Amino acid sequence: MSFGNNKKGPKPEIPRQAVYRLSVYLRCLNRLNANGIQTVSSRALAGAAGVKPTQLRKDLTYFGQFGTRGLGYDVSQLTQMISNVLGTEKLQPVVMIGVGNLGLALLSYRGFEQEGFEIVAAFDIDPKRQRNKQIKQLILPMTQLASYVKAHSVKMAILCLPAEAAQETGNFLIDQGITGILNFAPIVLQVPETVMVNNVNLAIELENLSYFIQEDSPEPSTRKSDASVSR
Repeated sequence: MSFGNNKKGPKPEIPRQAVYRLSVYLRCLNRLNANGIQTVSSRALAGAAGVKPTQLRKDLTYFGQFGTRGLGYDVSQLTQMISNVLGTEKLQPVVMIGVGNLGLALLSYRGFEQEGFEIVAAFDIDPKRQRNKQIKQLILPMTQLASYVKAHSVKMAILCLPAEAAQETGNFLIDQGITGILNFAPIVLQVPETVMVNNVNLAIELENLSYFIQEDSPEPSTRKSDASVSR
């Protein structure tokens, strides 16, 4: 088999769970790149990602035929192709809405830029409130949100708001052209079909873990937790 080309065309229709696995493969490939490894077999990459080799090969068929029999995958080329499909080959601008304790912690995290995302600005109803961490991003009033999103062509937002404010704010973001929302508010947002929302509820994740650590629970299996509810 030979690698497909890097020419951009229409994005393939990829199932939600396969997109998640592509993100996992990309992180494994980035580690291989960092260690100077140039090729990797499907078995080795699948093992690092926690999936079966057959699943890995199936996921990669969305791009065409890849790899060289007996040699494996070119790490750099496969990294680039997955990055292109996921849209992380260049920094994606993201805005943060709500700068409380959680929002402040996320703003302080430097790992987003390594993964292809840049939180370019944050918005809060009280932008001048004293906060206990120094961050590089501007904290702006909510009244500037619409103009900023338009001026900087932002399509993604992170919501760190109380439940009672999340839906109204989400509606406003969508009206401004935001089409991807990472929602930390403890509420499932109602959005149009054209908008993707990932809902992250830490309490639900802890409840899920609690079930498996109880003595009379079934033997836990190796699996990927789906903390996201998407539309």
